[in-house]
Amino acid sequence: MSSHPTPHDPGAIDRPPVTLPQIAELKRIGQPIVMVTAYDYPSAQVAEAAGVDIVLVGDSGAMTVLGYKTTVPVGLDEMLMLTQAVRRGLKTPLLVCDLPFGSYESSDEQAIATSQRFIKEGGCDAVKLEGGGTSVQRARAIVCAGIPVMGHIGLTPQTATALGGYKAQGRTAQRATDVWTDALDLQAAGCFSIVFEAIPAAVSEIVMERMEIPVIGIGAGPSTDGQVLVFHDLLGIREGHGARFVKRYRNILDEMVGGVTEYAEDVRAGRFPTEDHTYSIDPEELKQFRARLTEHHTGAYDFMS
Repeated sequence: MSSHPTPHDPGAIDRPPVTLPQIAELKRIGQPIVMVTAYDYPSAQVAEAAGVDIVLVGDSGAMTVLGYKTTVPVGLDEMLMLTQAVRRGLKTPLLVCDLPFGSYESSDEQAIATSQRFIKEGGCDAVKLEGGGTSVQRARAIVCAGIPVMGHIGLTPQTATALGGYKAQGRTAQRATDVWTDALDLQAAGCFSIVFEAIPAAVSEIVMERMEIPVIGIGAGPSTDGQVLVFHDLLGIREGHGARFVKRYRNILDEMVGGVTEYAEDVRAGRFPTEDHTYSIDPEELKQFRARLTEHHTGAYDFMS
């Protein structure tokens, strides 16, 4: 393990943008890679200030900020809007964006066209797609079009129904073999990195022996090259405890509800605003203002009479 600073060393000044070669170098030297999701300008600023290496505009934003029950309904234009907001708040981390469900599966041409929009309009550095199988072909096509691709295997939320729901994958010999195959196929297709989600740690450890590209884990154990968590999960900005793999570092939702509750109580009790929260006017200016109003009202009365 190296003690070298990550590309996002918080103590650095004027840090240059993180590049794909830097991410590959982190794997080579054994420096864990830090990735987090972000969905808007404020969360991007937080990720920037925290010094993470990669920011993912995940389609999980469908649930965390747009109110959908799953990731499936979110549209391409909605994802582009979230991506553009994150881009405006981000300077240093590598920016990766999820291709939403239905925007890349039909053909290589569709996958390339969608990816190009995220690069041109969203300002992404790379795109991410889910699954193996036909997604491997799509990933290869996008890479051949000159766009970096991050794969995603194991639990793939866009197709969770087909996988039997939101649960760990690779827990049988056959499913573990599928994970192995998908990982190697995506690597061969030219992906610069792959996300392993909800995979038994022992399975991840075995698959990692054959991985030459960086692997980011989420519920896949400590053997991966880095970790990713959803912004709202790690900070406790939404209800519930989240999946087994979530570690909650703060309980921001409680603080937010508490703050708004206190504000409401102060307004209703007449405690807000106070003099500290209001603007003043010079007494002479106020006197002249009153005089003008008197003249105005008198003139208006004379005209009506």
